[in-house]
Amino acid sequence: MDNKKIDKFLENKNMTYLFLLLANLEVERLNNLPFTIKSKLKDKITHIALDHVASNEVPDYVVEDDEETLENTE
Repeated sequence: MDNKKIDKFLENKNMTYLFLLLANLEVERLNNLPFTIKSKLKDKITHIALDHVASNEVPDYVVEDDEETLENTE
């Protein structure tokens, strides 16, 4: 794969393509979460995915949910 061609394409498209590609992958990841975790999300999955990609922070909801469960049982 030629990185110069990819870099030029992304520069010409103002990184929009890459941003949307990452957002789509994040939407797929969020859609595959268990229902109990998805029901706790406070916004639409697409909005959450865009926020995660824009902030460059992708939280692991499954681990967070497990930690909350452990705290509640102690």
